[in-house]
Formats: sequence, C-alpha cells, structure tokens
Amino acid sequence: MLKSTIKIMLLLLILLPTVQAAHAQLFGDWGGARQVLEEHGVSTDAVLTTDLLYNAAGGGRQAGTILGNFDLTFEVDTEKAGWWKNGTFFVYFLGNFNSDGFMTEIVGDLQTSSNIEADENFKLFEVWYEHRFINDRLSLLLGLHDFNSEFDALEYGGLFINSSFGISPDISQNGPSIFPSAALGFRVKVDTTEQSYLMAAIYDGVPDSNENAPRTGVNLKEKDGIFAALELGLTEGEKDQADYYKLALGGWIHTAEVENFNGQVHDLNRGFYLIGEKKLYSEKDEDQGLGAFIQLGLADKDLNQITTYWGVGLHYRGLLPGRDIDVVGLAVAQSIVGKEFRNYSRNSLGVAVEHHETAIELTYRTEVTPWLALQPDLQYIINPSMDPDIDDALQVGIRLEITF
Repeated sequence: MLKSTIKIMLLLLILLPTVQAAHAQLFGDWGGARQVLEEHGVSTDAVLTTDLLYNAAGGGRQAGTILGNFDLTFEVDTEKAGWWKNGTFFVYFLGNFNSDGFMTEIVGDLQTSSNIEADENFKLFEVWYEHRFINDRLSLLLGLHDFNSEFDALEYGGLFINSSFGISPDISQNGPSIFPSAALGFRVKVDTTEQSYLMAAIYDGVPDSNENAPRTGVNLKEKDGIFAALELGLTEGEKDQADYYKLALGGWIHTAEVENFNGQVHDLNRGFYLIGEKKLYSEKDEDQGLGAFIQLGLADKDLNQITTYWGVGLHYRGLLPGRDIDVVGLAVAQSIVGKEFRNYSRNSLGVAVEHHETAIELTYRTEVTPWLALQPDLQYIINPSMDPDIDDALQVGIRLEITF
C-alpha cells in the first residue's frame, strides 16, 4: 500500500498544471437547481474526504488503512425562504468508513493522527436553529451542536490532519459534544465590540447517550450531567487578510459521573485553554503569506490522563510560484501526562509511561480543480500513547477532498 500511495501522489502532482475545471462542485449547478434553491434560502454542500494512510516505521505495526468521511449539510436562511428575519436552520448528516481499521490501532497513538477517524456509520450529526438579534450582535442557538465548530477553534489549525490541531486533547479526552457525536446544547454569543466577543454554551454531558448508540438520539439522564463552556475572544479581519488575528481564552466544566484512571467516580471535571493566531506576513496579494497559531490547554491533574497540552504551527499560502492558493503547513502538538496518572500507572499497574506524546506534522494542500483538493501529509509521532515499548512512528499518506 505504501508504494501504491506514493505512486498516486507523484502522478497527481505531475498532472496538477494540466487539470482545470469550470465549477466549484463536481456536479456543477445541478442544471440550475442549486441556484434556484439558494434564491429560496436553501444552500447545500456535500464533501467526501478520504485519507490513504500508512505507518511506515515504528508504532504498533507497519500497515495502512483508508479512512473516509462524508459531510452532507443543508442551511436555510429563514428570510430568503419567506418565513421570518434573522433565523438559520442547519442540518448535518455525517458518514464514516474505513478499509482496514483505525490508524490509532496501527500507530498506537493517543492524539489520533487523522481527524476523520470514526466508527463506520451514517447518521444525523447536527441539527440546530440560530436566531440573531440587535443587528446580528447577539445570537442564540439551540439543538444538536458541535462544540468545536465555534469553541477552541482556529482557522490555521484547520489545515492539519492530526486531530489535536482541531480540538485539543485535554478537552476531547472527556468526550464532549464534538465529532463524531454531537449533544443537545444551547449557545449564546455576543459581539461585545467590533473586535471582541463572548460565547457561552451548555450541553448534555454525554452525547448519543441512548441505549441504541451510535444512532443519534437525545436521552437526558441525571448521571450524564452537563458540559458547559465560556470563551472570551478578540479578533479582526478574515484568515488570509493582512490584519487578521484571533486571541481567545476559554474554560469548561464537565459534571458527568465518570470513573477516572484510579477507579474513583467523580462528577466535576474542569479545564482552561488559550488559543491564538495571526497573519505574520503578506505578499503583494494579501491572501498569500505566512500565518501562525498557538494552543495551550490545562485539565484537572487529579482526574485526567492528559493534564497539559500545547500546540504551535505555521501556515503559508502561495509558497510556490504559480500555485497561489496552495497551502503548506508545519505544526507540533504535545500532550503531557499528569504526575498523578504516571504515579498510578507505575505504582498500581506496574507500568511506566513516558512524560508526553508529541506529533510533528508537515502537510501541503493543493487544489487540483475547484472541486478536488489533494493533501500529501507526513507525521512523526514521538512516544505513541506514552508507551515506552512502542517505537516512534512515521506515518505517510495523502488526503483527497471532493466537493459535490
């Protein structure tokens, strides 16, 4: 599989300069139907993302797999639909598959080297309604909602395939309302000034908690508790503009009844995070240039395996001549194990664990056509799962993204 993946990557890169397309979607405007729907307030997107990945050295074993993710979304603008002003309905169907299991089982890592890795399923992921007030400065949202679609979210981090650059592992280890299972939630957002905002949200503490999981459902139980978060941020401009920046501070609590690593049941977990990103350098075309991001997360040291997380990354758009919208990125993510967990593992289980797991990712995303993007990717993972018996891993692969 490794040789086949490399051959595909090389062939596609050779063909890049000769491939063109007239539409941003593979199936174009559906004979005019897409435009008619948008005129009536309905927009839809369908995207198939496929990761061809291979663990070339170290890790659990040398093997590969193909991971697939299908996103189908519908958004309705209530004013354009002729109903009422300032409202938006959103529906998101999610499908996942794999050919030979998960890469986490092959590499043996904890941070999850592919952010589309999930159980095979097709289900309703999100469905919510948002209403805006006071010239769109205040918005309220209710429904099945992905916490990470707004909280702890960075534009530049979205380039990378490793999961930690999306939702930091100090939060995701607690199973909140994130991919691939969203929970019922209520979110309020206030634009306090033109450059600042305040967001708060409360979710069911255990997504998809019905007995028929992984089928989507809402089944509120007292022991599920809540997951609540608050984020205060400063931001200006758009991702590729010369003046763009974002700085945000957030905190969260989780009150679900959970048995932690030493067998004790607790119902109050908490943590904090700080994220930031900025456009550092712009070329003549301000869309091109260098951006950078940082992440820092802290979780309760008595209750969590990962108590500290940090990530940093660089994002350059238009590095190669003639490839103005291609993006190259280099990033590092490190999850640090708490002292309490290391002591418990050593003294109670007789197993020593390393201090951290670190993932280094180099990636390059190019649009072959407006509806097809390719992303060769290389990751080096140090201390997978903090297990001293697992060698450092080298993962190679390519992501294909098709917009229908």
